[in-house]
Amino acid sequence: MKHVVALAFFAVSQLVQADCSVSDIKITSVKAKFVNTCGSTDCTHMTGVATLLNNCADATGVQVQITAYDNLDSPVSTAEHWPASVRNIPPGSYTFSLDQWLEYDPAIASFGLKAIDVNKWKK
Repeated sequence: MKHVVALAFFAVSQLVQADCSVSDIKITSVKAKFVNTCGSTDCTHMTGVATLLNNCADATGVQVQITAYDNLDSPVSTAEHWPASVRNIPPGSYTFSLDQWLEYDPAIASFGLKAIDVNKWKK
């Protein structure tokens, strides 16, 4: 009987400590644009920031995908990044840089950003 109670307690504790999933991550803000800071020489590059909301119970690593679209909403370019590198993002709001995430293309009219993976990085 002790073993049954111990197994039941273990099973319940595992359910309570369920892993984080992509659906627990929300992108709440994206502001990005291409700028040329070199004057007469063209060095157009992406600059911007985004904020995500980690609704997981624990800190977790988050991978995001940025996609650029043209005026017809067709994809022009895409890239995948871990905004905190190999660090876990604590629960709550986290703001990160989008600088240099995409190469400049004059066809780009808008951006989309979404979480595509989560990973619990070891300390």
